Amino acid sequence: MPALSIATFFNGAATAWFAVNACQLLARRHRTRLQSLLAFIFVYWAVMTAKDLVSLMPGAYNGPMLDTIQMLDGLGVVVLTCLLFELSMPRWVTARRVALLLLPFALFLGAYMVWPSHWLATVYLAFLTVFGATALRLGFTRTTSYQKFLYGNFSDLDGIDLSWLKKVYFIVYLCMLIWVIMAMVRNPLVDSFSYVSSIVLWQAMLHYCSRMNDTRPRPDACGSPAPASADARDYPFAGRLEAVVERERLYLDPKLSIVQLAERLGTNRTYVSNYFNSALRTTFYDYINSLRIKKESVPMMENHPEYTLDYIAQCSGFNSVSTFRRAFRKHTGQNPGSWQGGQERRPGA
Repeated sequence: MPALSIATFFNGAATAWFAVNACQLLARRHRTRLQSLLAFIFVYWAVMTAKDLVSLMPGAYNGPMLDTIQMLDGLGVVVLTCLLFELSMPRWVTARRVALLLLPFALFLGAYMVWPSHWLATVYLAFLTVFGATALRLGFTRTTSYQKFLYGNFSDLDGIDLSWLKKVYFIVYLCMLIWVIMAMVRNPLVDSFSYVSSIVLWQAMLHYCSRMNDTRPRPDACGSPAPASADARDYPFAGRLEAVVERERLYLDPKLSIVQLAERLGTNRTYVSNYFNSALRTTFYDYINSLRIKKESVPMMENHPEYTLDYIAQCSGFNSVSTFRRAFRKHTGQNPGSWQGGQERRPGA
């Protein structure tokens, strides 16, 4: 049957892809926690994809076999949930939490072993749909909250920025939709599309997770909570904060955090964070980057058009030219290359 042959080809390609990437990750001597988790996931996915070859054998593509495959495939939702939660809630994955997530799946699998029926497999599919949708919703909410925390506490987001994860959630949603359709339609061609979509999803995960740092920032626990106020007069360090940052050029420190600034002012992180958010109507990240652009980058580009963007970014306190480009575009409305070119064309420049 041509459809089964096509599905077998893509199944083999997906199995090989997961196996090769798992080996490459495991071969790294200094893996981050995230890379180690991803390596385990790829090993798991390679095994689970390879098992589908049984159903693709002649005469094996039938209802009971596909029900069994569907029951086992449901565990992939737990694997994906663990990775998404680990990204948005650093150090979330523990043996206890994974065991709790697996409990309802283990109960379903145990019930299916005792009473294998298509009805139970259908109920299981409905459970997976609800579980997956809930996990995506919680993960997306946590990602938004955590990204807000990062922008409010750090001036350098290289290696910790999670803005890319929101795009991946869309791919995850599509892959889950394809899997549900595959489970309902049960057509080898749909299975082929599912294998391709899984490679696309995990390639995106691999691409972005490879850039992530091992240690992830956490909110500091020092100091008592401070009420937010839109009136700058409610903050004793109002005005002094701006003066200290600009006079001592603290913004040139690529690793400057709001905790360091709070210690310099003799107050706590929450108080300073509230000041930026409520009184100044900005984030710590945007405030520091605006100073880097206005106080360093722009004057340097005006006075030294021969300087490269890499050099300007480094001298302005940015850890990477890509971050510099984004910040420059946000605070000036132009790309640094076009802005620099415009300065060179000015009369008398």
